[in-house]
Amino acid sequence: MRVALIITCMMTLVSACAVNPVTLEKEFMIISEQKEISIGERSDPVIVQEYGLYDDPGLQNYVDEVGQKLVQVCSRKNIDYHFKLLDTDEANAFALPGGYIYLTRGIMALMNSEAEMAGVLSHEIGHVVGRASTRELAMAGNMLFNAVMLGYGREKEFLADSQGVEYMFRAGYDPLQMARFLSTLGKIYQGPAGYAQYLTTHPFVTDRINRAEAQAKVLTAMDDAFARRAIGSAGGAVPQSKSGRVIRSDEFISRLDGLAYGSRDSIRRIKIYTVNEGDTLESLANDVVRGGQTVKEIAFMNGLDPAARLSAGQKLKLVL
Repeated sequence: MRVALIITCMMTLVSACAVNPVTLEKEFMIISEQKEISIGERSDPVIVQEYGLYDDPGLQNYVDEVGQKLVQVCSRKNIDYHFKLLDTDEANAFALPGGYIYLTRGIMALMNSEAEMAGVLSHEIGHVVGRASTRELAMAGNMLFNAVMLGYGREKEFLADSQGVEYMFRAGYDPLQMARFLSTLGKIYQGPAGYAQYLTTHPFVTDRINRAEAQAKVLTAMDDAFARRAIGSAGGAVPQSKSGRVIRSDEFISRLDGLAYGSRDSIRRIKIYTVNEGDTLESLANDVVRGGQTVKEIAFMNGLDPAARLSAGQKLKLVL
């Protein structure tokens, strides 16, 4: 087990009752909010030393920018949040107490839109808002990272998803993209071997997909109905669906050009390829990456079915 996972918190436990901003119920908190923040502050350098920060200021700023946008609509805005991109090919995302949230370059390589990244970040914000890691740390005998890195129970994952879908929607993102990315992760065992980490720390994917999709459809349907009623009352033409929910796929994929891929001792790079007329996944595997990726691997990292037809102008991630 990694050194970072077994470091013990040296802290004084403070008993208090507080209102959980997610459930709006009073809960017994063994660790005070200030102590929670202090744990995060002291733990962050350990995480950074263990994994390293990915050396791309532009991507680091982008992750933080999207994260902070989601924070503005979350239910716990009274603390500072810190979003960081870690230099590891493990496909994972996690949060530490006090607002420290991490993505890995491994999981970023699997994302295909800003909305998908927002879905992962909002899920982790949900854990911070619900103080999930704080309660788990107390129950785990103060073992700092075990509870966080081994994931939470079923209900905590569902609750973080529910909060995440809500935060995505409030921030203007298409909330259905959370379920879409979860579906990609649901195929993780069919993909390259190292991607199983996220499913280990974020279990119950099939149930999570169904719940996240159902919640997102309810939110968008209610919003569309409200928009149609408002426009209809004003005497205007009634649209079938409200436009403007952010997905931002091409721009996001373009930002991943040159992203390191694979373990540090055998780094390859993601190259963004614009599909030409007549291209197929098979022709890309044979003629462009020349055996460096199979059809199945190309489809997997681009969120596509291996039998999918490509459209001219479509942007794809390839590993060269």
